[in-house]
Amino acid sequence: MSDEVLAALNEPTVDLLLAGRILGIGRSATYRARKQGHIPTVRVGRQFRVPSAKLKEMLGLPASAPEKPLAA
Repeated sequence: MSDEVLAALNEPTVDLLLAGRILGIGRSATYRARKQGHIPTVRVGRQFRVPSAKLKEMLGLPASAPEKPLAA
């Protein structure tokens, strides 16, 4: 994963469209998945945000994934 994605996953929430890009789906599919309940969101003001813990769960990552892989 890129450093940008790892940095985003360390925030409490991620922007909905960024979450869609991380999941590999387009804008329309992201909004449709949110509306159908496939992507859990919270509303912050006028934005829909995805809790990072839920996004990590969707990606199959541990809830407290390290920022960078450990070097051997």
